[in-house]
Amino acid sequence: MVFNKTTLILSIECSNEDFANIILKSLEPENQLIDENSEIQMSLEKENLFIKFSSFSSISTIRNTIDDILSTINTSERIYKVLKKDIDKQ
Repeated sequence: MVFNKTTLILSIECSNEDFANIILKSLEPENQLIDENSEIQMSLEKENLFIKFSSFSSISTIRNTIDDILSTINTSERIYKVLKKDIDKQ
């Protein structure tokens, strides 16, 4: 089955540039896990992270990939907040 190309652009405004960079680095393994029909490009502009995802895959495959990306971002955010709170206490 042939699918049309779907492109999604996520713009994520982070609380600061350090946190945006942490998210960017945490998503690097996602780039290795996508299928041969898809591509992820990420860029950082100060505290803004941009993720461009293009794919010729099915909508369900695209949804799963985006869910993985959002889950990774959520996990990174939770870890960052816990660590920041611990550092601020010191």
